[in-house]
Amino acid sequence: MKIELLGIKIDAIKKSELEEKLTSIFSAKKKSLIFTPNAEFVMKAQKDEEFRKVLNSSTINIADGVGILWATKYDSLKMPNIPVIKQLIALLLWIISLFSIIFYPNFIRKPIPQRISGSDFVWPLAKFAAENKYKIFLLGGASTIAERAALKLQTDVYGLNIAGVSSLDPKDRDQILAQINKSKSDILLVAYGAPKQEIWLKNNLKETTCTLGIGVGGTFDFLAGTKKRAPSVLRSIGLEWFYRLLIEPSRFKRQLAVPSLALKMLIKKCS
Repeated sequence: MKIELLGIKIDAIKKSELEEKLTSIFSAKKKSLIFTPNAEFVMKAQKDEEFRKVLNSSTINIADGVGILWATKYDSLKMPNIPVIKQLIALLLWIISLFSIIFYPNFIRKPIPQRISGSDFVWPLAKFAAENKYKIFLLGGASTIAERAALKLQTDVYGLNIAGVSSLDPKDRDQILAQINKSKSDILLVAYGAPKQEIWLKNNLKETTCTLGIGVGGTFDFLAGTKKRAPSVLRSIGLEWFYRLLIEPSRFKRQLAVPSLALKMLIKKCS
């Protein structure tokens, strides 16, 4: 089931169900895209029509961020039709639901049951590839990052075949396609950041040997060890974005997407 959030379609799916979808994708042998929308994606898509269309063209959009779970839950809450009462209740539920992220997280796990980040999903994906002898290609990241990410994956997942890596700029399309096709890879992971990675995949996956393309954002950095993920406790209560802001203050403008999404949802509910 797909849930629409501010014009972006997001799949209400659990990690176990997503893993099952991988088998269906490769059985059908149809070029498929998996994207990982978070609050930043949704807010960017409000101003970027091309990005919005690309996101909605994917096979699966998984919710990468507690903000997405909260926003879809809040959007689903019923409101009275009397204007003043509607606005008061909308504000009250807005406050209560935001506090529930930390104090009662089960409240926001409907209609979308689970947050699935690219950094978490890469492991079951790698195991799936190893078990079925599918080849993976890593594209993007700073110099040597993809190589180090590949080493981590191949060290931890027995039998995994990382057939190639590349840190070429997305503008070097012909060279990138040549490298991917020479490797005869089946799965393409792209870490250019949004919206570059999603647009690149939409425009170019069909020209590769790969069946599946996934935008993975900062996953290579986490795998390579150049950046640390938030402790699991903070991730579980939806504060990974705050942790990353603390260790990377330069992300301040990007992290404004989280409160911006919350405010936009309140305005939408009150209107």
